Amino acid sequence: MRLIQTSLLNQKALVFNYMPAKLCKNRSGWIIEYYVENPLTFEMCRVRKRVHFIKKRYKSVRDAESHCQKIIYDINAKMANGINPMFSDDNPVGYTTIAEVIKKFLEEKTREVRPDTMRSYKSFSNIFLNYISKTSLAFICKFGKIEAAQYLDYIYNVRKISRRSYNNYLKFIRVVFNWAIEKGYILTNPFEQMKTKKKEEKNRTLVDSASRKKLMEYLNANDKQFLIVLKLVYSALIRPKEITNLRVSDIDFNNKTVCVNSKAAKNHNTRYIALTDDILNDLNYINDFKKDMFLISQNMMPGYTQAHRAKYGKMWVKLRDNLKLPKTMQLYSLRDSGITDMLKAGIDPLTVKQHADHHSLEMTTIYSKHADPNLIKIIREKAPAF
Repeated sequence: MRLIQTSLLNQKALVFNYMPAKLCKNRSGWIIEYYVENPLTFEMCRVRKRVHFIKKRYKSVRDAESHCQKIIYDINAKMANGINPMFSDDNPVGYTTIAEVIKKFLEEKTREVRPDTMRSYKSFSNIFLNYISKTSLAFICKFGKIEAAQYLDYIYNVRKISRRSYNNYLKFIRVVFNWAIEKGYILTNPFEQMKTKKKEEKNRTLVDSASRKKLMEYLNANDKQFLIVLKLVYSALIRPKEITNLRVSDIDFNNKTVCVNSKAAKNHNTRYIALTDDILNDLNYINDFKKDMFLISQNMMPGYTQAHRAKYGKMWVKLRDNLKLPKTMQLYSLRDSGITDMLKAGIDPLTVKQHADHHSLEMTTIYSKHADPNLIKIIREKAPAF
């Protein structure tokens, strides 16, 4: 008898062979015996369970046989439902392929996390499954610490990813295996004790006032819509990805604010951000557009086609190269610069923290530590004499 299960790992059928259990009455006593295939070696293994003690408990042989038949029925029913007794100690719900667990994990998380998070989950999953497909690994209950260490070595040393990316991979795979524990597929998480890599310093420099002036002069003449994006990043401290989610209705001219709702915000917090007069003046034209349109759509005007999350980054690189600005000046550097300049202007750190939507004051301080090309000049001119 055989049970067919579909594996998403290689899209082929896994064959779980077994011979049903039966009661054997030997000279040495009663034994329940059956054969089951070891899915790792594909060998048929005999399993024997001594039940002679049951015979001694009953006055009649018929009652003892009836008890044994119930045990036999339970064993055969479990095997028919895909539970391999060979794995019962390692996996409370029977052996399941890693690919099947990943599939169920993604199906559940699709209902719980944001689309951007889901895209990351799918990307990490595909890389993990691609690695598994090139090994002899198949079942999650046989994926231990050695296999976990080998996988992490592969993504770091073979794929040559950064330390930051390594930590993201590790964080994701921990989430998957913790979920597998909750669902009863495994008992322990082989990635739990794996250490993260020391974080790399972000290779970003601040966009000084001279560079911002150069940007403004060029964009005023060539692309005023992208200039609005840069102002929102620098002055309103709105993340580029959050800007792609803004709607026309989020701009409040009366209160001079913009609303970043929880669905659009990185930290899932709805916040109301003060807008400077120059940004509000730049946005006066939106009153002629429908409220439910994206504020800056794919064509950079209000519309119903949301701008791709990578659009602004690509536009920044092209602009930066045209103006011959250093590559360390990234689009996100404008946000760093805005935070730093606000702190230097005397705005208290707590206000800046709330404006920037940071979890803690420590995070606000970290973002203000990027290299400032004018630091030496500022110190020389303003530092008090001894």
